[in-house]
Amino acid sequence: MDKYRKLVEDALNKAKNVNKLSVKRLNESVVYPEGMSERMHPQLEKDLIDRTHSLGKHPIFPEGDESSFEEKIIGERFKEVTTRCKRAFDTDTVDSKVLMRDMMSMVKDSMEMESKHKKALEKLAEEMIREEYDISKDVVEIHCELSSKINMVGTKKTPKPMASEMQFKNHDEMINSKDEVYKRRFINAMIQGAAKKCNHMFHMVDDELTEMDPRLPNKYSKMMAAADYMYYVTPEMENGVNGGVVRVQFPTASNPKAVIHVQAMVFPVLIHELVKGVMELISGHGLPKNKKMGEYVIGKADFLAAEPWDMRLGPGIWERFTKMIEPDDFNLKHQIYMELIKLPILEFNRNMREIMAGTKEAKKIVSKIVDEIKEGLKEDEFNEVMNEISSKNDEITNINSEESEGFDLSDLLGGSNNTDPDIESEGFSFDELF
Repeated sequence: MDKYRKLVEDALNKAKNVNKLSVKRLNESVVYPEGMSERMHPQLEKDLIDRTHSLGKHPIFPEGDESSFEEKIIGERFKEVTTRCKRAFDTDTVDSKVLMRDMMSMVKDSMEMESKHKKALEKLAEEMIREEYDISKDVVEIHCELSSKINMVGTKKTPKPMASEMQFKNHDEMINSKDEVYKRRFINAMIQGAAKKCNHMFHMVDDELTEMDPRLPNKYSKMMAAADYMYYVTPEMENGVNGGVVRVQFPTASNPKAVIHVQAMVFPVLIHELVKGVMELISGHGLPKNKKMGEYVIGKADFLAAEPWDMRLGPGIWERFTKMIEPDDFNLKHQIYMELIKLPILEFNRNMREIMAGTKEAKKIVSKIVDEIKEGLKEDEFNEVMNEISSKNDEITNINSEESEGFDLSDLLGGSNNTDPDIESEGFSFDELF
């Protein structure tokens, strides 16, 4: 709590001294809509203009005109979080000082309301994520915990000691490793963006929450709206209080199930961390197949100081991606994402650049992937039907095992009773890296 108060005091002092900072303002017509008085912290504006943030000058970002790509997507996101904040608090203007002052009390109040319903909320969060991502318990094991004590050991906050520096075979491999790190940095932003876009999923279960405590939905709305807004007025978010954490265990030969462990102080953050966990599993397909190279890339790309910028830029990046998907195909967004990140670096960069720019070519790229996914789904459905027919045939054969002339479905299928084992996909093999 003392650490949080110090963070708030430092932020307030910086806000008072805004005029003392010699900072070039962003282009008002692009970033700040007319009539909106709220502003991001000047240091964040400067980082954007100078492109000194953790995703600065990324090779995927399209060329800008008077403003950079990052300025544009941050402007859109800042307008979104400001509008949500005004709605949640029923106000015409957002007072950053009030939000910073009241943030911890909102979290504390929510925790008190949740205290009698922890198990029900943990179960509800798991059910929501399993439904959203269509995750079977046979494939992914999920452990959710609402707790006031978040264990950060082994995370980016207190990382495990890294192995010795990578010894490259040659200069080409060294250059390739840099490209892989850039790719992973972009993927990390997409992970955070997808999770941030799900921050308000709790509205999907308003009835269940209201039954537990009628105050919960409204309290969550205020708390998460304030939390989203704080990322744009407080530069040093990585030094704040940790409201949640996720740990992901990838499947191996000895343990074919993936495992997601999540801890969070409050229910909406529990959902956020669960989404991060699932996206982390999917995103494993975007890592190099070589174990040592994969470890090197993660060590270079996954660092705590980058997370706030991933959270600021990620939602806009994720939204640019999802806008390229037709409404009827939106349920395939995670499969589309996986197919994209599996691509080799140059192709990944080229396709993602088109998607971020929102071009006609981007529509073609996504449409082609959708067609391939649908074709694969049709094949899976066909194989499933065939397996069902084969199983039925076995039952009938058993019933007619005495020397009767029982009908054999394999006769109708041309004598074939094919039950080929599943073929391992060409994508990333988790047990190679983890």
